[in-house]
This record gives sequence, C-alpha cells and structure tokens, in this order.
Amino acid sequence: RNIKLLLFSLKPPNTTDVCNGFIILSLVFSSFNIFLVWFTLYLSDMESSEQSQLQKASYIEKTIPSYVLDDLSSRFIINSRPEDFKSIIRIFFLVENAFWFYLDFHRVENPQLKECTLKEFAYSLISHCPQIKQFTSEFDKHFDAWKQYKRTIATCGAIILDKDLKHVLLVQSFTSKNSWGFPKGKINQNEALLDCAAREVLEETGFDIMPYADPEEYLEKCTNEQINRLYIVAGVPLKTNFQPKTRREIRDIQWFPMDALPTHRGDQTLKEAVGQNLNLYTVTPFLKSLRMWIKNHQAETPSSKRKNRQKQQAQFAQQAQNQYQEFMQLKKGKSVTKTLISQRSTSVRYSRELQEKNTKQVGTVYVLFSSSMYYINH
Repeated sequence: RNIKLLLFSLKPPNTTDVCNGFIILSLVFSSFNIFLVWFTLYLSDMESSEQSQLQKASYIEKTIPSYVLDDLSSRFIINSRPEDFKSIIRIFFLVENAFWFYLDFHRVENPQLKECTLKEFAYSLISHCPQIKQFTSEFDKHFDAWKQYKRTIATCGAIILDKDLKHVLLVQSFTSKNSWGFPKGKINQNEALLDCAAREVLEETGFDIMPYADPEEYLEKCTNEQINRLYIVAGVPLKTNFQPKTRREIRDIQWFPMDALPTHRGDQTLKEAVGQNLNLYTVTPFLKSLRMWIKNHQAETPSSKRKNRQKQQAQFAQQAQNQYQEFMQLKKGKSVTKTLISQRSTSVRYSRELQEKNTKQVGTVYVLFSSSMYYINH
C-alpha cells in the first residue's frame, strides 16, 4: 500500500530530461567504443613493432655469425671499464667502435658478410651480449637519445691553405659521392681542442698540422648547440702527399681554388669549374669569415713586410743611440735620471751616491750598446 501511494505521488518525468539522458548515455557508450578501438590498434602496433624488431634481429644474426659477435663483444664490450656500463650513452659509443671495426676488418676479410646500418648492428650486438642485453627493451628510445647527444659534441678540425692562400684542402666522405668538407671530427673526453683537430686531420689526411697550427688562429661556429672549431693552417705546399690513415671514412682529398667556392646557394662557379654540383653544406658557413681572414693576411705583401722591418731596425738604432748617450754621460760622471738598459724599456734610476756601487750596471749598458751596434752594422 505504501509503495502504491509513493508511486502515485511521484510526478511524471519530463520529456526533455529523458531525451538529455539518452543523449548522454549514447555519448558515453560511443566514447567507450572509440577508446576500445584505439587501445586495440595500439596493442596491435606494439605487437607488430616487436615482431619487426625480432625479425630484424634474427635477420642480422643470420647475416653476422655468432663468432663475429663474440669477437666484437670481447673486444669492445665485455672487457670495458666498469664505469662504462653505468651510462647507456657510453655503451652506444662502444657499440659504434665495434661497428667500425666490423666494417673495416671483418667485412674486408670476409666479403660475404652483408653490410648493415649502425642501428641494425647495434640492436644485434646488444641483444647478443649478455652484459647489455637488458637495453633491448627500449632500444629505439636509447638509440635516439644517443643520436641526439652526439649532435651536441664539439667538433674540431683544420682549414688547410697553400702558401699563396689561394687553395683550400677538402676531403670527400666515403659514404657520399658528392659531399665535401674540411677534415674534422668529434672531440674525445678530456681532450684539448687543438689536440683533437690535429688527431682528426692526421687520421683523415695523414698530415700533421702541429708545426703549422697557431692556437689563436681559428674560426668557430655554433650550430644547434654544437661547437665547430676549425684551426687555420696556412703555408702547406700544394705537392704534399695526403693519405688517409682510416678505412672507409675518406674517399678522396683534393685542393680547391678559393675563387671557385660558392659565395651563396645559387652560385654556380664551382659547378662550372669541376663539371658537377658538389655538396658543401659544412663548408659554406665558414667561407665568409675565411675570405676575410685571407684578405687581411694577403695585405701583408713583401714590400709592406720590408717597410715594417726597416721601421723596426730604425727604432732599434735610435734606441741604441740613446743608450750610447746615456752611457757616455755615466762615464763622464754626470747624473742620469733614467737609463734604458734593455730592449724592454726597463728604467733604472741613478744618482751620484750610487755611481760607484753601480759599476756592474754601467758595464751592462756598455755590453748592450756594443751588441746593438754590432747588430746594426751587420
């Protein structure tokens, strides 16, 4: 009875409220269905990516025999320092060294081994080596982070010029047929910038720049948080025999005339000179500053150098004459307030009371004067 009274006491529902309720329910169910579809696709993508990685790893394992992976693991991974295993970045650098060793030696000795990319090789070696096998779970993430880190490492090299400052030396990358640039490379940990430049140039050209390099003469550019420093090395003979010391890194080494290098993107001077369009995207950013440096140093012609040398000799002769006059005054017993006793203009005060005690200093002035006159006469 109470239930009947309660039901009769309720007001009939509003039609608008019922419609709104149905609309809300339909939206909720449709959103839930969309989420289910997205989640299903996500799981399928994850499964397909894992399968592709497994297929890729199995393919590389078939391409690279197990004994080769064992040799590379023992050379570059297993016997590494304990602190190297604390950073995934450092591990990938070890893997990269193993990759170059594989290309330079194993594939040369056994040409039947197929060539693979660095990413494929890294996944194969990491999945094969027990010490670092745990990093295969998020391999793509670690590999991308390592590649991003490599882009921030400073590079050092050299801009090698001939004696007349009219030709510049460029090297051709082994992996590209038309890419040319200055010899340079990434700096090692705790390595000085000039030492890095000398090491990289020696590896890529076989030429030692240390006898020619000046630590204060360099051009530097910063691109995407990466410092690129190139030391200017001038006076290298055009007949120098350049020979790379590394394998599969440098394809060719040539002198290029400075006048033929492009001044802007649309410049076709180099294409007309060599007959093909070369890729100089790493060279172009330095050309404006390099031409300015060459212009300033070419201004020192032989005649201007001769005039500067004559001017220096005249100044030295005047200095020697002043020393002689002061020496004669000291010899006569006259007081001299200031006496220049060296080429560095060191002033020494003399007085009548100190003349007898400064006999050795007077002798020093006489020796300096004698040597100065000898230099002028000869």
